[in-house]
Amino acid sequence: MNNRMLRADAEIQKELAEIIKNDLNDPRLNELISVTWVKTSSDFTSCKAGVSIYKENLEDRKEILKLLQKSSGFIKRTLAENLNLRNVPNLVFQLDDGAFHEENINKILETLNIPKE
Repeated sequence: MNNRMLRADAEIQKELAEIIKNDLNDPRLNELISVTWVKTSSDFTSCKAGVSIYKENLEDRKEILKLLQKSSGFIKRTLAENLNLRNVPNLVFQLDDGAFHEENINKILETLNIPKE
């Protein structure tokens, strides 16, 4: 991946986080949501964004993900206003449960009774 794409992904990731945090007025989106990664196609037609949603229940996380996807048109327009890109890609949000799994693994590790050597 070239530097141009890395810079574009980083800028899109930063701007998506700001838009989700500040510009979406749906109270169901008041959860703690992080944009963990962004991968834009080389022709800028599509952009996949991983989002980590800090909510215990998987169904709740999936519901919030659906709300984000429904808001993708508004997010795309706001992205176009805020970034100087020739083409603004179509957005696809994917659930990134890495932090959630890490927390569960840490809880399990804390419960293990391992003797110190």
